[in-house]
Amino acid sequence: AAQAIDGDLKTMWHTAWEGELKNQAFSIAVDMGEALSLKGFSYNPRQDGSFSGTVLRYSFLISDDGVKWVPVISNALFDNMVNNPSKREVLFSWPVKARYFKFVSHEGIFNEKWVSVGELGVIT
Repeated sequence: AAQAIDGDLKTMWHTAWEGELKNQAFSIAVDMGEALSLKGFSYNPRQDGSFSGTVLRYSFLISDDGVKWVPVISNALFDNMVNNPSKREVLFSWPVKARYFKFVSHEGIFNEKWVSVGELGVIT
């Protein structure tokens, strides 16, 4: 999962795509190392020419301890991701403070049983 936050668009995080697969939701939780004031987040699909696993429907949660999670955005949809699978920046209604964030994929653009993430980031 570290490849989803390494700052390198040539790498990606990808869940299993073969064998016995579970249905969505998949999540990635990140410890930012300190509490930050977050104005939003960014999601970049994989950049290798394939959009398999690109997230369509998602949630974004925050936590102070990595155990108790508070939803900031629940079950939202990236607009026009099917026709334009590109970087998205999502701004919150108001800033939130947290040390951890969790990005949850509920559905992909091709309704696959896997997820890929080129890069996740926070907007401070």
